[in-house]
Amino acid sequence: MRNPIGEGVSTPRSVAASGKAMPRVRGLALPQIIVIVLGLALLAVAAWWFLGSGGTTVTSTATAPTQAAAPGENSAPNAEPASADLSVDQLYKEARAAMSENRMVTPAGKNALEYYLRIVAKQPDDNGAKDALRELFPFATAGVEDQINQGNFDEANRIMALLATADPSNYTLTILRSKLDLKKKQADRDLAQKAAQEAAAAAAATRTAQGGTAPGASEAGATPATAPASTAATGAETSAAPASTPTEVAKATPPPSAAPTPAPPAPVGETRDVRVVTPPRPTYPPAAVRNRQDGWVEVEFTVAADGSVQNAHVTASEPSRVFDREAVRAVQQAKFEPKLENGQAVASTLRRRIEFKLGN
Repeated sequence: MRNPIGEGVSTPRSVAASGKAMPRVRGLALPQIIVIVLGLALLAVAAWWFLGSGGTTVTSTATAPTQAAAPGENSAPNAEPASADLSVDQLYKEARAAMSENRMVTPAGKNALEYYLRIVAKQPDDNGAKDALRELFPFATAGVEDQINQGNFDEANRIMALLATADPSNYTLTILRSKLDLKKKQADRDLAQKAAQEAAAAAAATRTAQGGTAPGASEAGATPATAPASTAATGAETSAAPASTPTEVAKATPPPSAAPTPAPPAPVGETRDVRVVTPPRPTYPPAAVRNRQDGWVEVEFTVAADGSVQNAHVTASEPSRVFDREAVRAVQQAKFEPKLENGQAVASTLRRRIEFKLGN
């Protein structure tokens, strides 16, 4: 009977012992949890700080090349443009933008002529670029003439070199080269003439300054020179010599000749050909679009002294009469600056070829 009683008594003791142990385990776990939470919070703060400082470093590193590249652009304006690495589609996009902004041949490296030449260099059989170069040729030659008339011979040579790449056998380039040589020789003559005029003016000023002081100086020097001679002569001759000597010296000294007045230079103003402000932008006829027709129209017109377009008419077209009306209308809506001769605006007659070509 004791054993059952003992077993019954021992069971509550074990339960009581286990009941007292549980609160101790929970009391020990709570501080550990708090320490773990604080550790995780510190790790989160450290990670945030590290990532924030790393982002700042990356940003400053990324902006440094941009700031360092700016001086390089200013110090090397003639460097190869970035468009050399563009694809054909990107070059077409840049060329169309240059055409719309009237950047036909300038500035160097960022003009329609060079973009289309790069397309042909990449794809020699690209008919679209070749047609665009043919359409650009008249405007480019007009740009060369402008540069020649303004005395920008290096720029004129640059554009002519590009045109020679596009069409080396074009006779217009021969005419432009001859005109460039004549302008260079004329500029050299003008410089020599100007230098001669400046030298003549300086010599005339020197003679005028010397002529104002020469007579007084000669009279002052004549009296001592005749004094020894009068001492050797008789008393009467001695008294007469000083009185007569200044008059004789004055007669012997020729009066200073008047300096020739240099002829005033002839009035010279700017001389240049017609300048394109807004190129012709023809509209494709709807019927030609439906029929998938390409063609061209050659239009002759006069740019009056006030810059207006007059007497625009078709001289040739292919196919006949399909694109004539739109070509004439495009020329009439274009804007030009008149031709100048010695600074005076004059009328001039031009001929332009307008291309009509559907895209692929």
